[in-house]
Amino acid sequence: MYKLKEFLNLLEEYAPLSYSRRLIERGDYDNSGIIVENHDKVQKIFFSLDLSENAVSKALEFGADTVVTHHPAIYEPIKNLGVNGSNRALLLAIKSGLNVISMHLNLDVAKNGIDKCLSNVLGGEKVEILDRLEDRVGYGREFSIDTTTVEEFKKIVAKKLDTDKVIAYGNNPVKVVASFCGGGGSHALSAVQDGVTYADTIVTSDLAHHQLLALVESGKNVIIIPHYVAEEYGFNKFYEFCAEKIKNGVKACYFADKRFM
Repeated sequence: MYKLKEFLNLLEEYAPLSYSRRLIERGDYDNSGIIVENHDKVQKIFFSLDLSENAVSKALEFGADTVVTHHPAIYEPIKNLGVNGSNRALLLAIKSGLNVISMHLNLDVAKNGIDKCLSNVLGGEKVEILDRLEDRVGYGREFSIDTTTVEEFKKIVAKKLDTDKVIAYGNNPVKVVASFCGGGGSHALSAVQDGVTYADTIVTSDLAHHQLLALVESGKNVIIIPHYVAEEYGFNKFYEFCAEKIKNGVKACYFADKRFM
């Protein structure tokens, strides 16, 4: 068994919360760390990208006392809680006595974090960080692959990420890829417009049309993948690290919500 903050220290071995604080100082927004503290005993841990009603139900079936998410369980200020509101999952977690910890931007940018994992699974071997926070830490990865077509690269992405929900734009040869986990549209566009990346192909999620338009007009191929898919692979790697590290009879399990994959 761990005390809650002892367990948080274990999580921070992989993704220190100091990364989130530094990103906030630079102008980003985040809410990572202990979100709900119902008690101080961590014995059974449930990992889920989101704190959804489905995830909370599965966590209770597992007998969990603590849930670890990627997306913050509380992201924006909450005006009310109720069984008919949008925060039902949070209310259920609180009423059920669950602790909730969220590891968001710090896990995105960590040296083996979600952004790095996305580039790895897409074929990145020698990877350059586009927005560096420190050595091996940052957001946006650029890497070269064996030259292929957009359609073939789309198939590779779909296969590697185990999803059929991939959209491709452009028809230039794919040689250099810049990937941004999660909703990286604004970061991708800034990197292209500021000359930070000269990649011919951008991979990210949640692109607004004006961002897609600007990228395509600038001659880039664009591959759009679901936000959940862009981050689930890396979050699973985080879980595997934690599952290997935990001791003292503590158990952990992982939940992937197939609705979004």
